[in-house]
This record gives sequence, structure tokens and C-alpha cells, in this order.
Amino acid sequence: MAIAELLNNLVELQAIDKEIYDCRRQLQEVPTTIKGLELEMETASAQTKKKDEELKACQLKRKEKEIDLETKENGIKKLQGQLYQVKTNNEYNALEKEIAGLKADKSLLEEEILGIFDKVEAAEKEVAETKKALFEEKKRIDGEKVKLENTRKEIGVKLAEFEEKRKRVLPMIDKETLRRYERILHGKDGMALVVVKGENCGGCFVHLPPQVINEIRLKEKIIYCERCARMLFTED
Repeated sequence: MAIAELLNNLVELQAIDKEIYDCRRQLQEVPTTIKGLELEMETASAQTKKKDEELKACQLKRKEKEIDLETKENGIKKLQGQLYQVKTNNEYNALEKEIAGLKADKSLLEEEILGIFDKVEAAEKEVAETKKALFEEKKRIDGEKVKLENTRKEIGVKLAEFEEKRKRVLPMIDKETLRRYERILHGKDGMALVVVKGENCGGCFVHLPPQVINEIRLKEKIIYCERCARMLFTED
């Protein structure tokens, strides 16, 4: 087989292999992208859970303070009932003092409860907002995952088509050349054959001497780049 014809076949094979490598790279990126989306969802869920826990803590604290308030109120009522049963001024004054203390505690508790009510209201608003945001985020991420799965299927079909094309081209290249080509292909990230660009290798961009470029144009044998070892060809 003439070298010119062999190079044409290699150019066709390289074009197919570039597509195959691109497809495989894209397929490898899909799981990573999906994992990233799932991580975003986990972060959003954790934020919502945190806000919900903060709300529950506020509600629990309010309930505890309300129980304390009820206890103070019951204590005041009980002591006020005892005022009519005491027999001495000292006992009466002692009860009055105790009642005044409970009323002061009651007043402080009422202020605390009002403050907690404001916190609960703010926390409820934040929870509602984060849950809404989580819903929207889930909808967005689910949509992105569906698109990625569809893309993966499309790329899979495309890859299969290029692999079939590759099978049809392989018999057009002799075994020894193909062996060398595939060794370079696997070692150079899917680019075994590159075009000369100006006076440079299209793979590593090293400057090629005029004599080497002339040899490539003559197409009497396959010329390799001395730096990156890729096969070289010219488009003229």
C-alpha cells in the first residue's frame, strides 16, 4: 500500500478515534456532574434541617417558659388564698412579700415569652423560605439529572456508531502500522496522528526542521515527531 493512501486511512481513523475519545471523556464526566448535583441537594437539605431544628428549639423553649409562667400564676393564686387564713401581721406580710416576688418573676417570664414569640415567628418564616428554596432546588437538580441521563444515552449511541465506523477502517491499515498507531494513541490521550501547523508539530508544537517537513510532504514513509513521537502529516 502506498504511504499516501495509508496516511489517508490513518487520518480517517484518527478523526474517528478523536470522536471516540471525546465521547468517552464526556461519559466519564456525567457521574461526576451528577455527584456534584447530589452534593448541592444534600447541602440544601442540611440547611433546611438546621432551620427546622432551630424552630423546634424555640418552640420548646417557649413551652417551657409557659409552663413556668403557669406555675408562677398558680403559686400566686394559692398564696393569695392563704392571705385570708393567716392570723398575724407577720404571716400576712410574709405572704405579701412572697406574692410580690412571684409577680415579679411572672412579669419577667411574660417578657421572655413575648421575645420568644418573636423568635418563633422569625424562625417559622425562615423554615418556610428554606423549604420553598429546597423544593425549587430539588426540582432544578432533578431536571438537570434527567438531562444528564438523556445526554449519556445520546453519547452512548454516538459512541457505538463511531466504534462501528472504526471497525470498518481498521482492515485498511496494515497490522504493524496499526500497532504503532494504537500504542501512540493510548499514550497521547487519543491523538496519535497530527497535522503539521506551519513549521510546528500539531501535537506538542515543537519546531520542525525544513528537511523533516519535506520528508513528510514526500509521503515516502511515515514520519514521527522527535519530541512527542506522534505520527505527522501535511494537508497539502
